[in-house]
Amino acid sequence: HAPAVTAAPVAVARQGGVHAGPRTIRLPLSLIDQLMNGVSDMVLARNELSRKLRERSADPELDNVFERLSTCVADMRDVISKTRMQRVDRLFAAIPRMVRDLGRELGKRIDLTLEGGDVEMDREMVEMVVDPLTHIVRNSIDHGIETPERRVAAGKPEAGRLRVEARQSGNQIVIAISDDGAGIDTARLVEKAMAGGRLTPDAAARMTEQDKLDLIFQAGLSTAQQVTAVSGRGVGMDVVRANVERIGGVIALENQPGQGLSITLRVPLTLTIIPGLIVRAGGQHFAIPRAAVVEILHDNNDMLKISEVAGAKIATIRAVRHSMIDLEDVLSMDKPAQPGPRAIMVMRSATGVPFALGVAAVDNHEELVIRPASPLVMASGVYAGMTLPDNGRPMLLLDAAGLANAARLPTIVDDQAARQQEEQADAATSVEMVAALRFEEISGERRLLKLSLIERVEDIDASRFGRSGSHAFVRLDGRLVPVVNGRAEFDRDRICALRLRDDQREACYPVAAVLDIVQMPLVPDMVAMHGVLSGVSVIEGEHLEVLNPFALFAALPEERVAERQRGRCLLVDSEDGWTREILAPLLRQAGHEVMLGLPSEAAVDARDVILCSGTDAAQVAEIIGCRVVQLRASPRAAGPQDGSIYRYDQDALMAAIGGRQG
Repeated sequence: HAPAVTAAPVAVARQGGVHAGPRTIRLPLSLIDQLMNGVSDMVLARNELSRKLRERSADPELDNVFERLSTCVADMRDVISKTRMQRVDRLFAAIPRMVRDLGRELGKRIDLTLEGGDVEMDREMVEMVVDPLTHIVRNSIDHGIETPERRVAAGKPEAGRLRVEARQSGNQIVIAISDDGAGIDTARLVEKAMAGGRLTPDAAARMTEQDKLDLIFQAGLSTAQQVTAVSGRGVGMDVVRANVERIGGVIALENQPGQGLSITLRVPLTLTIIPGLIVRAGGQHFAIPRAAVVEILHDNNDMLKISEVAGAKIATIRAVRHSMIDLEDVLSMDKPAQPGPRAIMVMRSATGVPFALGVAAVDNHEELVIRPASPLVMASGVYAGMTLPDNGRPMLLLDAAGLANAARLPTIVDDQAARQQEEQADAATSVEMVAALRFEEISGERRLLKLSLIERVEDIDASRFGRSGSHAFVRLDGRLVPVVNGRAEFDRDRICALRLRDDQREACYPVAAVLDIVQMPLVPDMVAMHGVLSGVSVIEGEHLEVLNPFALFAALPEERVAERQRGRCLLVDSEDGWTREILAPLLRQAGHEVMLGLPSEAAVDARDVILCSGTDAAQVAEIIGCRVVQLRASPRAAGPQDGSIYRYDQDALMAAIGGRQG
């Protein structure tokens, strides 16, 4: 079923005051996929060309041409990515009827609320989320929401409330399903786990409430009293969790016994590009989704102890034991001796029990372009696909759940006592923890930065750094990016740098080395707001300064404000080949911000300039309310009243744009 791809609308009034509607064409999905793959190949080829130019070329003119090419490739990739996006409305479409039919079948009254249907996500991601969402909604109606009689007896309204909400959070889509039903009976879950031999009475007695709740993700466990046509057949939340984690997502439960249950799904915005880690094992590189990694340590860390019990490795981290496997052993690879420490990654698994994965090193952190691997490779069960990082060399994407299954790791580690002590200690101090990157500054200090702000980590040629006045910049992807710590001179050829983003602005932070990923308190142990620092946190006995994200981005130069003072060039005739291929590149080369098509009226600024050729300028000016430059194809004007400009008269064109924008 091919989606409708909407072309950029041209806001022009027709006779009688009727606006032209958006024009659409229908394309096969396979063509969109081919376009996306082709653009990904172009990006990789561009990156390879960039490296070659840095090595062999010192021609500024050639560099400028390459930067324009980079900008065009990036714009094309963004536009084609948008063609893959679909509104969440499609995901919600079947829910109202399902709720109505199940409510009638079970004799329950249900008030349904759907929010966030205008949120967009990758069409392939929509298809992957349909089944988990359907199962959760059916469970809420069947097991969660009580019959009217029981609700009235419990002092609740006769009609149950079911709410499904979608929202975008950074590069993730958050889908929350909540009801005001009975919640999950954790005591019954424990009873069933013990009856099935999955849990010993001693282990059950030591379990926290969250541990008991996590039993719902064990295969075959259900709180259903009986099997119905709706649910309760034992193929349930374990499958839901596995499906969500297979696409790089996570699922979380918030249970209020007697009051309701909230289930939150966090899935990537797109399946084609996900944040990932590049790890090394057996002399080869592999990729791992960042969402599957809880923590990274080195095996020489004082907080980590590795031991063997009956031939199986156990990693004890802060008094909590984890089953441990080495990636080389799972993949039947040689494990050569290495001079430095190995990296130990604490991984999430589909069973809910984390495990430790040993690798030779974690080399990089970047956005990964994901593609399907061959059926023979996928049949092994330990891979989730393949990826093409910036160096253009294909590598396999590991599946955390598949690694755990291949190693036959236990689904439950009877170490609840130590975990309970740790959780009680955290609860006693009410400490909220967040993931953070521990790194070493070029000046030698070791510091922490909240991981969610870091878009990627990469090595950058030192020659790309420069300075303008008191501000430092680096040339990345064809544009200048501010350097947040002001460093532009280095004593080495290549610099490790953190690329930061706050949803709107991008910045670069050069560092000496990336050490590992740790959990740090959201509020530092010692709050001391000073410059770009927010305080000091004690991590594994080490006192580390914590960077203040607010201060980092507040210190950036206001280059975007300066750009907006000049306004944008809005190209109305965006479907015209001359406009796209000749006019737009010319304006970008001259330093203007270019937008194909028109934004909404509210988004048009008085400083903007509209350029049109086939569209009547007076009509556009009347509708939009800002100044317009009319271009003509003929060198000769139509008459003395013709205020248009010949489209190949570059001097007149630039003068008109400059005059309009002041």
